[in-house]
Order: sequence, then C-alpha cells, then structure tokens
Amino acid sequence: MQDTADHSAPDAVDPELTELPGPPQGRRVLTLALMALVVVASAALALSLRHDVAYFFSSGDTIELGDAAQVDPAALRANTQVRVSGTPMLSRTVHYRRVLTGSEYVVFPLGAQRTIYVHAPADADALSNAEFTGRLVTFDDLGGRVGAVEGYLADRMDLPVSGESYLLLSGESPGSYAWALLLALLCVAFIGVDVWLFVRWFLPSKGAAAPSGGSAV
Repeated sequence: MQDTADHSAPDAVDPELTELPGPPQGRRVLTLALMALVVVASAALALSLRHDVAYFFSSGDTIELGDAAQVDPAALRANTQVRVSGTPMLSRTVHYRRVLTGSEYVVFPLGAQRTIYVHAPADADALSNAEFTGRLVTFDDLGGRVGAVEGYLADRMDLPVSGESYLLLSGESPGSYAWALLLALLCVAFIGVDVWLFVRWFLPSKGAAAPSGGSAV
C-alpha cells in the first residue's frame, strides 16, 4: 500500500511553488512601515481639517458684530461668518506670502481694540476698507498655518496675540471651503485602502492550505 497525493485536484498546491523563497524580510517591513505612515499622516491631516469642514457645513448666516471697538469678546463664536467694521492699523500690519500658492496676504488689528485681527489678500482694497466680512476663527483653530504671523505680531509688534485671539479671514464664506471636504474625503479614502491592504496582507490566500493526504490503496 502507498499514500499518494492527488496533485491534479483543484485545491492542490504545486510543490515547486512552496519551495520558492519568500519576499525579503526587510522589504516587507519597509512596505508595512510606509503603509502605516500613510495611515497616520492621512488621519492627522483629516483631523486638522475638522474646523474647515465644520465651517463648510455651517448655515452661512452672517452675524453682524458692528464696530470692532464695541464688540464684547464673550459674545464671539469661532468658526462663524461675521461682519465687522473698523479702521485698519497700518502701523501694525504684517505682510506674508504662502509658499505653496505664492499668494500674498496682510494681517492687521482694527483700531481701538485688540480682540479681532483681520486676514485679507494684500491688494489695494485690503487696507482701505472699513468693513470686513468672512470667517471668524481663533489662531489655534488654524493650527500652524499662521503660526509665524502670530509670533511676529506678539514678539515684533508687541501686540497681545495668543492662540485664543480671534482672526477674521476676510472674504472666506462657507461655500469656499469645498476643498476642505474633498481633501478630508481623500484622506479617508487613503486610510480605507491602506487598511484593506493590511487585511489582505495578513489573511491567508485561497489554496494556501496544505493538501490533504491521499487514500490508502
């Protein structure tokens, strides 16, 4: 009597395939590390966009604040669209340029108060307006996007600016933040694909089970 394995069976594994060397361990570890890094980076970026996405879904109603000098700081709500009037302080204006887009902006306080600062494109009208409409946020809400400007206002301009100070992003309505929603969805897609690949990586493939022994004859 002799045990024989039926290699013609559909679920049989070719012995030559089982003898092939596996992928290099170092390359496997590097691939898994890169996939994990993509998940972490995508999650961090999606989290940083939470205020932008929330503003996109806000009602879009404009809150009239009136004269900035008469605004009660306790009545302000971040991540809302507001309209405020006041005189830009030219002597306390900071100019900066965004690296990725090359666009130039100005940040300045309005006269007779230190509660609300205005962020606007650096055009001819930015410093000549007396009324500004846009998104009201705190410096902390923007993360590190204007961190250098915040530090410059506090250290070089000697202004009482902190992460809890309010910044009005002039001209930025809820509808202008569709990009934030799309970018957040893209991050979620990256996370979903990477998690799926992780699961596929560690799940046994079909046909990986050892073939059953033949019957005795």
